[in-house]
Amino acid sequence: MRRSIAALALAFAMLVGTAGTASAFTLKIASAAPESSPWGRALNRIAADWREISGGQVTLQIFHNGIAGEQNDIIRKMRIGQIQGALFTSDSLALLSDEIFALSAPVLIRSDEELDYVFERLRPDIEESIEGTQFEVIGWSKAGWVNFFANEPVRRPADLKDLALAVGDDQPQTARAFRRMGYEVVPMRQNALLTSLNSGMVDAFYASPIAAAGFQWFARAQNMLDLDVAPFLGSFIVTQRSWRRVSDDIKPDLVASVEREARRLGTDVNELEAEAIETMTEYGLNIIELSESERDRWFEEFENSLEVTVGPVFDEDTYRRIQRYLEEYRR
Repeated sequence: MRRSIAALALAFAMLVGTAGTASAFTLKIASAAPESSPWGRALNRIAADWREISGGQVTLQIFHNGIAGEQNDIIRKMRIGQIQGALFTSDSLALLSDEIFALSAPVLIRSDEELDYVFERLRPDIEESIEGTQFEVIGWSKAGWVNFFANEPVRRPADLKDLALAVGDDQPQTARAFRRMGYEVVPMRQNALLTSLNSGMVDAFYASPIAAAGFQWFARAQNMLDLDVAPFLGSFIVTQRSWRRVSDDIKPDLVASVEREARRLGTDVNELEAEAIETMTEYGLNIIELSESERDRWFEEFENSLEVTVGPVFDEDTYRRIQRYLEEYRR
């Protein structure tokens, strides 16, 4: 009898030990951003927070600098379980949600304040759309604005249409939109852009000033159009399968950690964008300042393109909702 009790006690101890070990797990998180960037530093702080909040049960292993692949590759790896989460931009999220890409329509949204107003109202539907693809949205942050850079001065839409415009090959919707507007688009991997600018394969690119400075692309395309074409967002997303493994008791604290970093990022990104432009200017960047009539010509160009982009590229229902929200805000 004593032997039976001892055997049962040993089996129970082994079961408890196994369960405790199994409850600790690692989430592999991918990011295209450099580790030294605000996004890279934020992810490292989130990893430290999650480890502390979970008592070491949830560990984040961050793959910075795009070493896990382009964002379309990362989505595929998340679906098959090789990667459990990632930091995405709104362009790449267009692969998961039709709604979010409408925020990137050129010159539709024209300030951070307008973006805040619109996104607050669209966020529930966007998150529901993404969660329908078996991913969980943990948090959002503003990631800056996108501009045109070229190896020669560009003042009018016609000037840019004469050039080969590089767009990230993980941004198929962006490429499609500009093609429909009449631009010569060349899909390009991030790590191939500098070489392609050097060789003359492309003459211009569409990116944020932070990326242009960080990857030194501006050195071969030293003319930046002083026109914030579109805002873009960053989002921290994990697979629903991995999120279900996290104890419900600590999920609110984990989400709160991400939201704290998102607020901090909003400030960091604005400061870094200004610093990036100042630094590039010191090293030869030419900022092409537009007259009021020249700026109006760009607005007119993009507004006239709506008939070929809204519907085929930008989700029409979402686009119309954004227009209504902007009318409300501007009033």
